[in-house]
Amino acid sequence: MDQNKDYLRQIEDAERERRRKERKEKWAKREKNFWKAFLFTEDGKPKSGFMVYTVCLSLVYVLLFIALFYFAIEWLTPVTASWPVFAGNLAQSLAVGGVAALISLALHRLFSDKRLMFGCYLWLTAYAVLVCVSMLIMLKDREAFGAFLHFFAWFILIPVALGLAATYLLYRRDYVPRKPDGDAPWKKYTQRR
Repeated sequence: MDQNKDYLRQIEDAERERRRKERKEKWAKREKNFWKAFLFTEDGKPKSGFMVYTVCLSLVYVLLFIALFYFAIEWLTPVTASWPVFAGNLAQSLAVGGVAALISLALHRLFSDKRLMFGCYLWLTAYAVLVCVSMLIMLKDREAFGAFLHFFAWFILIPVALGLAATYLLYRRDYVPRKPDGDAPWKKYTQRR
């Protein structure tokens, strides 16, 4: 009886180990494919220009948000000093999110690729999720994490959500995917038959 249980346990352990290895290989393959998008082709061009441009633009937007919050705190705090704390914080967050959304609107009109601003805000959303999860792991205390969530809502969640909504609506309105127009004329001379 005990031998049967040991044998079944060994089979379950082997099956669990096999599934773990498969998951690990699958994630390693995904990770490798993700980072390949940032590499260059033989011609010296990025494999995924969209990915590179949106990541760089999102990093610029992180700096833009820092600058906008600096100016919002400097200029709006004297105005909202007599307001309740909630209303003052909400006004500052909405002001920063609104200015960033207006800048996004201008850049959206300027860029020929109408996916860039929405992609930028998707990266900012990914950064926000990463920050929240890492703080959840680092802050073991529930009260400390609650205090962080207040900070997170005012300085990250509201402005990023406002910009994400605005750029998504612009993306839905303006983006038209390219239609494949067959092979380029030069390809017929380079292809072997």
